Amino acid sequence: MQLPLAYLDGSVVEEVSLDLWRKLFLVVGWPESLKSKKKSFNHEEVLAALQGDDLSDDLLQAVEALNELGTESGREAIEIAMKDRRVLPEALQMDVGERELPIILFLAQKGNAALAEVFLRAQAQIQDGTDRRRYHEFMGKEAKPVSHLAESRGTLLDETKRYCIEQGLGDHVQVTTFEDDGAYIFHVLRSHHMKKPLAVVPGHGARATIAYRPVHADTLRYDASVGRLRISVRASSMVEYYRKALARALFGDPMFFSGEAVCSLKILQQLGRGALEAHAVAGVGRVRMTECLWERGDGDFLHIRSSDCFRNIEELNLPLEEGNILQAKLKLQVVGRSTRPVTVNIRVPSRIEVSNKHQEKLVDEFLTAINIRNSKERAAQANLWCLYPWRHRIESWREIFGAETDTLIRRGVLVPIRLSSVQAPDHGGAGKVLLAHPIEKGEFYGVSQTPEIPSRSLSATDLDGFEMKPVELRLHLRTHLGLKGSTIDWGDSGLLDLGVLEVGDTQFRLIYALRRPQAGTGDRIRAKTAGAHPVLLLPVSVDAEAGMPTAPLREPLPSSKDVTRAVIAACGLTNKVPAVFTAPEGSRLVVDSRVGKVWIDGVEITGLRAGSHPFRLMEALARACPEGVPTDALAKDLSGARLDGDTPARQAKTLALKAIDLAMAAAGRSFDEKPIVSGPSGYYRCTLPVHVV
Repeated sequence: MQLPLAYLDGSVVEEVSLDLWRKLFLVVGWPESLKSKKKSFNHEEVLAALQGDDLSDDLLQAVEALNELGTESGREAIEIAMKDRRVLPEALQMDVGERELPIILFLAQKGNAALAEVFLRAQAQIQDGTDRRRYHEFMGKEAKPVSHLAESRGTLLDETKRYCIEQGLGDHVQVTTFEDDGAYIFHVLRSHHMKKPLAVVPGHGARATIAYRPVHADTLRYDASVGRLRISVRASSMVEYYRKALARALFGDPMFFSGEAVCSLKILQQLGRGALEAHAVAGVGRVRMTECLWERGDGDFLHIRSSDCFRNIEELNLPLEEGNILQAKLKLQVVGRSTRPVTVNIRVPSRIEVSNKHQEKLVDEFLTAINIRNSKERAAQANLWCLYPWRHRIESWREIFGAETDTLIRRGVLVPIRLSSVQAPDHGGAGKVLLAHPIEKGEFYGVSQTPEIPSRSLSATDLDGFEMKPVELRLHLRTHLGLKGSTIDWGDSGLLDLGVLEVGDTQFRLIYALRRPQAGTGDRIRAKTAGAHPVLLLPVSVDAEAGMPTAPLREPLPSSKDVTRAVIAACGLTNKVPAVFTAPEGSRLVVDSRVGKVWIDGVEITGLRAGSHPFRLMEALARACPEGVPTDALAKDLSGARLDGDTPARQAKTLALKAIDLAMAAAGRSFDEKPIVSGPSGYYRCTLPVHVV
């Protein structure tokens, strides 16, 4: 079995002495490429063997321990486990570096049951902690092959050395590359910031500072088959540099990897726990969300930590449609020798952390299957529910209200405010990660809440925003929809009473849901709305269980006709009200044979009485539209006993057109169109979009 890419860290390999590597190989078996070099080999050859040879399970486990436990927190986890199992410190050689200690423990636990318990407990602690290697993914503009790998390596080497010198990171840079089945891997060993810790050198009693630059190993993997870049680094500040530098080295375009979101957690808000179950990935069992970061409004973050976050969300009746989940920690039960679940930490838009590097491929498959990784639906349309508590930049409001935004500003529905947090440029999918701190008059500093996005200066203009006022929105909606009657104050429940809509002899009380309705909303509304059909208007295109009729709206500021149609449908009265109220958008001629009435552009044509020849003519033409009807067939249908040709059809047409002109004039509407035209071969045809029942 080959080693996962995340473990191919050249700096880690070099921090383990060659003597200790030799002891390890003597116990677990020599890699094939080193069997002829048992007496003399170097660290580069060890790394090459780990990279290219088929490794035994024991060697894989040892290298996993080296990467997971070979840190300061790993040493601490080992010491805690030793105390827990009452293992004396002298049972293990402790006076070694952090990288070598886990290898020594791995070898010692082979023949010591107590140390084997220590090894298992230390691994469990470190895998549930936060000290794990993360990676970031970016999609390219296209799936493009690499044509000059050696030349690209040289370009990346030169650019990285220049960057490190400019940033005060030293001048040591080494880049190695190789191709693996269509994927191009770049290993970068480089110096980092100078460190001068206070230390005691062995053999000397005095304290002194030791100046050195730690070496970081960064891995870049470009998958040419799909155009995806994966960056694994120790210092998050290097992510943005590598994204542009490798794009320039490979394709001469620093923006080839656009920086758009690669992962999205919207599916968790849409489907809840069902999203974690909607997969058929073999090897993955139960999945739980044990931690999440939920952004709501302007600078408000809710951090939930639980053995099952969705259980708590359901018990507390939290409205997940509001805001955005920016980060989630998942526990995956996977098939394998270990019973410990794999921990996956996702931070939109591009960071993924996996506790068990052996399972990275399985985790990638799972996240793709449930539409978190490489999601094509991440740009879901915003709505009023997700924007609560309604403090955002003007761009967010224009996405909701479109051309009506300026009208809402003039009428005081949207009022200017200063935001306390904003998105970082080029990192919109990460949420409002820049918290604004005032520096001086008119100047602010946006302190980043995530390490891979740098803090930056902000101007007062950057923090310009608008807050929506629900009371003013209610008044605007009443005027916009032409509603009348008294209203009811529903308090701070997210419900706006808009008044009464009259449809013929039927009355509806309309309540606008600014937020997802809570349990019991229907009972509460019915208790106060006797005498009219209560309907809950939903400014989102989704259904919501409210215990009463609900009408999803296509737009948050719908037309009066849209509301009327939606309300009638919600109450199941489509077949009990005149067709003019339920006709589809764009219908100009409406014929209702049930009540014997005709409307054009909403105006009732009273002269077309039910059963009369003009009414029957309009009904026949409407049913045939857009096709024409022969005049002789119309005449026969209108008056089968007469023998004077198409005269009945011509007379009915004349009377119908006269009735239309009179009705439109009485309504004060100009109407110079020809709703009925004649054809050269003897037929009549309706020229208006029709709706007939």
